[in-house]
Amino acid sequence: MTKSAMLKIKAVFFDIDGTLIRYHTHDMPTSTLEALKVLRQKGIKLFLATGRAPKSVEFMRDYFDFDGVIAFNGQYCFDKEEVLFEKAISRQSILSVLPYLTKKQIASSFETVDGNFFNIVNDRVYDLIRLVGVNEPDPQTVDIATLKQDVYQMTVYVNSEEEAELMKWLPDCRALRWCRYQTFINIVGKDGGKSVGISKVCEKYGLKINELMAFGDGGNDIDMLQYVGTGVAMGNAADSVKQVANYVTDDVGCDGVYKALKHFEII
Repeated sequence: MTKSAMLKIKAVFFDIDGTLIRYHTHDMPTSTLEALKVLRQKGIKLFLATGRAPKSVEFMRDYFDFDGVIAFNGQYCFDKEEVLFEKAISRQSILSVLPYLTKKQIASSFETVDGNFFNIVNDRVYDLIRLVGVNEPDPQTVDIATLKQDVYQMTVYVNSEEEAELMKWLPDCRALRWCRYQTFINIVGKDGGKSVGISKVCEKYGLKINELMAFGDGGNDIDMLQYVGTGVAMGNAADSVKQVANYVTDDVGCDGVYKALKHFEII
């Protein structure tokens, strides 16, 4: 029996940065695009699963027309027809951490479907904008205490040492550190994560766990890779990600997505 016969994959979930898109050149390898086209021809559903905001994934349409998006690390999920799931960070959590951020002069973005709003902008903010490299709008500072929109995720610009103290002010939240650059974290609700969004996709489309495959490279991909039947870590992934994956493929820039799909005889 072939690997593909054993797997019966019906949906694949892809992280973006470091998985579909290279960090330094900010583009998608040709082999990855070809793999996506073959998957689509086979009738396999394809979803983005990212820490990015909905507006921040719009550039991916220039590469491929995905079936849906798990945005904000699972806190806001939608397909071409509807919003499948949304869960904002509590207003109480946001208001409780604001004085600490001001006192320590820690920059944070408060992320809504309308855009990202900052309390403070510093060099760490611009470092991340350069890293993701996709025509992000200039950071917009506002009085966060008066922000009316639902905040689905925060990106707080702290290193690993600063993170522990910060999280004391956010007991109802969890931190996700998705990148090897250690000066920022994503904050979502304590029960949040990409796996939550994937579960909502499964509910709508009648998918079983063993029919799912996912690709990722960052710490925020760990719950996703553990949740699906077949979790693939990129070669450029953190060691903690590789340890939970069913398979470790090559780097994003060395045809990693394509090679893994060939390995499992999905394409």
